[in-house]
Amino acid sequence: MISVAEAKNKVLSQCVPLSSLQLAIEEAVGYTLADNIYSQINIPGFQQSSMDGFAIKLVDLQKKLPIQDELPAGSSKQIFLKENACIKVFTGGPIPEGADIVIQKEWVQVIDNHIQIRAGFVEPGANIRMPGSDIKKGGLAFKKGTTISAMHLGYLASMGIREIQVIGKPSVGIIITGNELIQPGIELLPGQVYESNSFALKACLQKQQITSIHVYHVKDNLEATQQTIAHALSENDVLLITGGVSVGDYDFVAGACIQQGVQKIFHGVKQKPGKPLFFGKKDEVLVFGLPGNPSSVLSCYQQYVYPALNALTGSLPVENSFATLEIPFEKKPPLTLFLKGFYQSGSVQILPAQASYQLSAFVTANCWVELDAEENYFAQDQLVKIHLFA
Repeated sequence: MISVAEAKNKVLSQCVPLSSLQLAIEEAVGYTLADNIYSQINIPGFQQSSMDGFAIKLVDLQKKLPIQDELPAGSSKQIFLKENACIKVFTGGPIPEGADIVIQKEWVQVIDNHIQIRAGFVEPGANIRMPGSDIKKGGLAFKKGTTISAMHLGYLASMGIREIQVIGKPSVGIIITGNELIQPGIELLPGQVYESNSFALKACLQKQQITSIHVYHVKDNLEATQQTIAHALSENDVLLITGGVSVGDYDFVAGACIQQGVQKIFHGVKQKPGKPLFFGKKDEVLVFGLPGNPSSVLSCYQQYVYPALNALTGSLPVENSFATLEIPFEKKPPLTLFLKGFYQSGSVQILPAQASYQLSAFVTANCWVELDAEENYFAQDQLVKIHLFA
């Protein structure tokens, strides 16, 4: 077996970003930018009023001023502000040449097409948005590797950008192995359990905006496992296989992968849950053999599959987080433990129901707590690494 750090490095060393494609911005949420984006315009592009009010010269602040004209938002009319006059302006609209402040209408009394300003000290440039004050032409708006969110779309559109170059998303196959598994909704017979891993894995993938997902079910049979793996390898960029990855009489996955030309990179990691984790590659297809127990599947997904998918899609790595333990914890085996935890306000609680088959803790859990293999005792308030759920 290899260490967790070695396993993570070996996985990431095999990940090459996928090809890029061009998408309309509204279709690009969840995708990662393939290149830096620079603004082609100043924003704002002109002197712009931030208030409904009156554009004047600062030196005329205390005077009674006639209303010379008005400039609505969207107007391209060129007006020069006369001496001892004002021009009515509107939020988002242009500022007339010659004006250097805008007085909001709440500070103004209008009498006989003149204004009298009820204000004292006003700073130069008050209520005027200067050209390029948000971003200047040629300025870096987004870095390569940024994952586009819904909040980014308005900014992109405001720069006049209609399409962007992004890294593609992989097609992912999920192979569920096991004679004992049946689908929810069917009555259980003795010895059967409901299959849950495909539901959890699909949801994890969809959260990463991966929609090309194929699910395959296969019994614990060597020939059937080989055939299913061969078919799944032909139509996916990433293959996730759950169950059948250990060393039992009916654990055929590792051998079937190798028979189908998958190069084994490692099989077995010094961790719990997920010790029998298998990782290999055929051509450019990444293959993860995940242990069948649900907690093992989700833990291995977070630690290995999630970062691999980020690397394939060009996303920036997720930084480590840390928290203090609420209560002390002691462990015996010299393995890295990933424990279901609840993180809040800088501290983390290790939850009950930690066995790899138990899912009940996930009702409360929001993170994995990582406890180093070389330590046995973790004191109260000790700083530990946590992985907030992806």
